[in-house]
Amino acid sequence: MIKHPRWQRPLFKSLVFLYILPCAALLLPFVKAGVLSLLESSLELETIFWAAYLNTIILAVGDLLLQWLVNIPAGLALSKMLPQHIARKVLYLCLLLMFLPQQALILPQYLLLDRMHLLHHAGGVVLMSAFQPFLVLIFWFGSEQIHPSLFEAAICEGASTRQCFFRIYIPMLSPYILAGSLLSVAESWNMLEQPMTFLQTDSQLVLSTYFLQQIGADPSVTAIQALLSVFPLLLVFAFAVAKLHNPNSIVSSEENSFTL
Repeated sequence: MIKHPRWQRPLFKSLVFLYILPCAALLLPFVKAGVLSLLESSLELETIFWAAYLNTIILAVGDLLLQWLVNIPAGLALSKMLPQHIARKVLYLCLLLMFLPQQALILPQYLLLDRMHLLHHAGGVVLMSAFQPFLVLIFWFGSEQIHPSLFEAAICEGASTRQCFFRIYIPMLSPYILAGSLLSVAESWNMLEQPMTFLQTDSQLVLSTYFLQQIGADPSVTAIQALLSVFPLLLVFAFAVAKLHNPNSIVSSEENSFTL
């Protein structure tokens, strides 16, 4: 069992508090004015905001599921299956793509989606977000920490490839999956260029494009909408941090998963 110094947890909570405090201090006057406005005039949030909220959730969940499907096997292949000289070249390519500005990919993606007849469809945006170089690097690094002898021992005991993948690889990779998922959801939730380019109808607005259209609107109402929009991210952040900060739960799940 891994023991952490007692000062780590209070220090971590203090850092989180100091990170959130400036944001809360900036939004507090608008929230107060917005609550008073709601109480006085019974103002209802716009229907288009809830539509954008739902579209953002669908986009973030779709991105996350497809990225798991593509990038987790990619990390395993680069670590355990491909020859080292090929894997090294692919990793260098992932690094290069990370340094490449996302705006440079908008035109090729637009032409590709137009050719596939997926332009102005949420599925097209999800498809263009499937391959993420930073997730490949995270999952590759996590795969490198898993010793091949674990798979060899499991195979000797009669485990199938499917059992090795789901009962050894995925549980031991779970901290890296949590960290990568947190980054993926945050990126999808705040995505701006792709929805602006590929989703151009009002029914396909996401929160990032919705707030872009709200420049000059009532700041109190916009502040309340901003707080509502950030709430799911805070939940995902709290869940991921709780799991990552308490590795005992992950270790116990790994030990239970080894029962073949």
